[in-house]
Amino acid sequence: MSDYQGKRFSASRIPDSAKLGAARAPQQGRTSSPQQPRAPRPVTPAKHRRQDTPAAYRPSSYSTAKKSPRSSAHTAPSSHTEPPRKKRRSVIPILLIIIGIGLIVAAAAIFINAQIGYKQASESYQKIEKQYVSDKDASGVPIIDFNALAQTNPEVVGWIYTPGTNINYPVVQTNNNSKYLNTLFDGTANASGAIFLDSDDTAPGMVDQQTTIYGHHMNDGSMFNVISDTTDQATFDSMEYVYYITRDATYKLRPLATKVVEDT
Repeated sequence: MSDYQGKRFSASRIPDSAKLGAARAPQQGRTSSPQQPRAPRPVTPAKHRRQDTPAAYRPSSYSTAKKSPRSSAHTAPSSHTEPPRKKRRSVIPILLIIIGIGLIVAAAAIFINAQIGYKQASESYQKIEKQYVSDKDASGVPIIDFNALAQTNPEVVGWIYTPGTNINYPVVQTNNNSKYLNTLFDGTANASGAIFLDSDDTAPGMVDQQTTIYGHHMNDGSMFNVISDTTDQATFDSMEYVYYITRDATYKLRPLATKVVEDT
């Protein structure tokens, strides 16, 4: 038993194979000293170990087997992913804006076209009045030059006039009740049309038991628009007489009634 650096070691039996080496005397001039214990060998972490370990002893983490690829559901986006839906949603507001702008432009075009039509019709009938109405007689009824008027339109049959209103137009008649719905007296295509005698009546009117005269009630107040207002009793009473003038006679008519009926 000996003590070395404060640690105690116990002597153990030396194997026979080591006796020869142990029987040698120490060399002269050297002193023997107890053998120092070796420090434990540090363990190298797995990640720093060399990779020359035989394959049979390699850990499974170093397996060279090729990993199976992931399914397509994890590697490629599907056709119903979120980005395409966002794109479609962003297109819809743009389309609505374009449609809205188109509707606004269309409405503006219709309004402008209507205003141009009103102006065209008004100028046309004012020109006719200046050219073919020479003056008024003692009772204030216009004097019409039918011979000159017929040179502009041979289908003229009369003239209608209502004091205190804008009703002061030539009356035409043809073999149908559709031509003058969209044709002015001078033949110009226009939505204001003309005042015309029913095609089934006998020209120039006031011959049959009933004489039917048609005219639009235009939004600018022209043609027969004022008749729509005669559903009001005060407006109806303000129209005392209606004059229907032909080549041969002038008819003074008193308003009897206003009746609103269906288009049919």
